[in-house]
Amino acid sequence: MAATETPASLYNVDWQGMTIGDALRRSAKRWPDSEFVVGEGDRVSYAEVDALVDRLASGLLQLGVGRGDKVAVWLTNSPWWVLTWLACCRIGAIVVSINTRYKTDEVAFILEQSNAKILVAMPRYWDIDYLGMIGEMAPGFEDGALPAARFPHLEAILLWKDERHPGTQSLEQVSALLFDEDALCAAEGAIDPEDPVVIIYTSGTTGVPKGAMHCHRVLIEGRNIARAMHMEPGDKVLGHMPLYHVAGSVATVIPTMQHGCAIVMMPEWEPGAALNLIADERINVMGGIPTHFIDLLQQSERNPRDTTCLKSAWIGGAPVTPKIATAVKDTLHFDALQAVYGMTETMGMTTLTEFGAPIEVTCENKGKPVGDYEVQVVDPESGKEKPVGEAGEIWVRGYLVMLGYYQNEEATREAITPEGWFRTGDLGRFDEDGYLQITGRAKEMFIVGGSNAYPAEIERFLETHPDVDQAVVCGAPHERLGEVCFAFVMPKSGAVLSPETVIEHCRGSIADYKVPRRVNIVDDFPRTSTNKIQRYLLQQEAARVAEG
Repeated sequence: MAATETPASLYNVDWQGMTIGDALRRSAKRWPDSEFVVGEGDRVSYAEVDALVDRLASGLLQLGVGRGDKVAVWLTNSPWWVLTWLACCRIGAIVVSINTRYKTDEVAFILEQSNAKILVAMPRYWDIDYLGMIGEMAPGFEDGALPAARFPHLEAILLWKDERHPGTQSLEQVSALLFDEDALCAAEGAIDPEDPVVIIYTSGTTGVPKGAMHCHRVLIEGRNIARAMHMEPGDKVLGHMPLYHVAGSVATVIPTMQHGCAIVMMPEWEPGAALNLIADERINVMGGIPTHFIDLLQQSERNPRDTTCLKSAWIGGAPVTPKIATAVKDTLHFDALQAVYGMTETMGMTTLTEFGAPIEVTCENKGKPVGDYEVQVVDPESGKEKPVGEAGEIWVRGYLVMLGYYQNEEATREAITPEGWFRTGDLGRFDEDGYLQITGRAKEMFIVGGSNAYPAEIERFLETHPDVDQAVVCGAPHERLGEVCFAFVMPKSGAVLSPETVIEHCRGSIADYKVPRRVNIVDDFPRTSTNKIQRYLLQQEAARVAEG
């Protein structure tokens, strides 16, 4: 930490009323020559990022992008993801983040529902033909046939870096357009800190994706995350969590940018590369799901590296076992391993184990609120608060709660009470020391390697198979990923169906983490006297088979 920096000056900044564009300019003045973004072979300083963001923001304005317009970003972790988001924040546009593992129909739904004006994409990556999928969604785009019939708001497709293809422009081309400082200043001046800056889609139990909107208040959350994890200027943060996810964008990029740290990008998770980056770049801060830490432990056994640089890490997305937590802290040399609980709708981090808490607290998956907002455990029917020690539904109220679901007032009303409480659907209890412990999920969602999977969405797709009459999906335990998809499928009368056929139907059509790892073909499902499917019995069967 620089001589002029103190914990008070770092963490007591009043971010209320500031915009993300303001925050970037502040950091660029305070740490102009410090590295901010490392990736794709580049090492970009704060001053350079600020200037690049200005150029790209000006170019987007000349394309007709303005306050409230949606820019869909379908990119892997890279400097270009960060530059695009910050450029949109600077002019009041809203990034719609798209999962790079999504397939054509999943992406098409988001483009259509979000009214995206611009799509920023990669032509090809991981041997995935993204341009081919774009061609399926918007036939004729290469010949300038935009807007397309299905996407009346979509006016342009931009490719990252300086990639060229008919019917598109590259981000570098847009950045090279004539710089209009007056227009940029006017756009910045029109922004309200309560304006949305990002829409992150989460499917929910209905199976229909919903876009959670967050505004510039993510700066308050970023400050609190940095304080809780002891982030300091000059720290290096591992940027492997997907930026299309709240854990990558809000919970990683924002606190990094505010506090003079550098984010070291990983376009995909690869344990060997991650361990080498930690050792070579001297990474101080990271976060991840238990899978990431299990991978690092195994890699460290095969190829030990010096990881004494590691300071703090959050771990969440699945229960943290004492065996894993203790091994991670001791073997990888973290000063603090902090259990996190949060959701897309609550900026990703609602509670966190304290930096100096005993490892036993992390092992019990306990945490405390990191900021000035309210968390309570209530009876979900009456809304009355539960006494300490009793389990109930977790409700959250305050700055970290989303603005709502984009163009979905009904879902917003169901999720947020008239008094402003967000109903998480998760179960937990407070103990006498003020720790919140997560005890279960009221929703049927399960988490595959950190990615939320929703049975209703997968079931709806399985039932598009011509021979499937009905499907029930649940999560089954998995040693590395936490949970995986387990499907029970009832064929139509007279149809012959195999598990392999069902799995093949899913591959390439839905994201890989949603594809069932196991399929049981059944004549019928266990039912109640009123013919309601007894999902809990199927969940027990899935667990029994997985553990066996």
